Amino acid sequence: MNYSSIETKLKDLPQPALEEISSYIDYIFYKFSNSSDNKLNKSSKKGFGCLKEIPCRMSPDFDKTPEEFAEYM
Repeated sequence: MNYSSIETKLKDLPQPALEEISSYIDYIFYKFSNSSDNKLNKSSKKGFGCLKEIPCRMSPDFDKTPEEFAEYM
């Protein structure tokens, strides 16, 4: 797959999808940048806080109650 076909597909996506793709790209950069370091850390780091170095973003409306559950709140 070449860059121009990817770019064409990206132009048609809505903004929330682009943010999700950006987050996934950050994860892939993290995964492949220190692959030898990550293998060593996987065995030694387990438990609370073991994923704090992995880049991720939460949606701004994460705590918002979904419309389907509004009548129960």
